[in-house]
Amino acid sequence: MGEPITIRKIYEKYPKLFPKNSIFCNSGWLLIIDQLCSTIQVYIDNEIYAKKIQPEITCIKEKFGILNVEIKDSDEIVDLIIRSTEKMSNYVCEYCGENGELYCSSKHRNWSHFKTLCLDHAIELYYYQLYKEQK
Repeated sequence: MGEPITIRKIYEKYPKLFPKNSIFCNSGWLLIIDQLCSTIQVYIDNEIYAKKIQPEITCIKEKFGILNVEIKDSDEIVDLIIRSTEKMSNYVCEYCGENGELYCSSKHRNWSHFKTLCLDHAIELYYYQLYKEQK
């Protein structure tokens, strides 16, 4: 296994996608962010990209417990890649990168802050499992 992915390495690896600092999330999601950037960059570099303007990721952050990516100058394919990555973050602990699920900070969902966590981090941070519908 190689060196761990850091925010700094992502900025260095994809300077065209990040003209300024714009990643504001925990390290557990860095692998899927790296995969997101790699996929977008391959798509653009292979001249399949319809627009001739380089897309720019303006912000990557946690929002309502999942990854939220804001980008300008994208097209439908880039948007699809982003939405797929955001959905993937629903199943990855934002702290360690292990399998996770959505938890909330309170037993009362109306007043909760949501995070995608593995069981160990949910226990450590005192987060509660969301009610699951039975089939």
